[in-house]
Amino acid sequence: KKVLTPVDKDGKPLKCENNRCEGGFDWTWTQHTGWRIDSKSDEHVIYLSVFDNGDGRALEQPPLPDMKYSRGVIYKIDQDKMTVQQIWEYGKERGHDWYSPVTSLVEYENDKDSVFVYSATASLDLKKFNTEAPNPCINEFHWGSVEPSVEIRIKSSLGYQAMPISVERAFSGK
Repeated sequence: KKVLTPVDKDGKPLKCENNRCEGGFDWTWTQHTGWRIDSKSDEHVIYLSVFDNGDGRALEQPPLPDMKYSRGVIYKIDQDKMTVQQIWEYGKERGHDWYSPVTSLVEYENDKDSVFVYSATASLDLKKFNTEAPNPCINEFHWGSVEPSVEIRIKSSLGYQAMPISVERAFSGK
């Protein structure tokens, strides 16, 4: 009774078999930072942002390691109907270059109506990228956009977490 049913944009149930669903819907696999987006949610509908590390996707490992990918994803959960709709994702199209098997973050920024995404260990193929460490990637998206408005690569660094902070709020004590 408590399992959510994946639906498309029109609320029609999606067919799912063997941990895979039609219509581009995907569950999260070894996820991090599953946060409720309070300003978009209400007592019936919850918007949830998640970093989907992607390891063990659909309860299996791909034949080649470079077939793994991570993604930022936002779900719309209707608690009354017990449905879940994937309304946004980013990272799948970037493939293994953007893959991060550890930590990372997706967070909605209410003051900018944007989504902040951090892939902590992007560019793990050190020989391919001729670096001594991964190249973490920070992206920001206007709400609903699938192309980043900002991308920052941190060259030859090992990241764990990155998140925006408000200097004004930090100094005001609020």
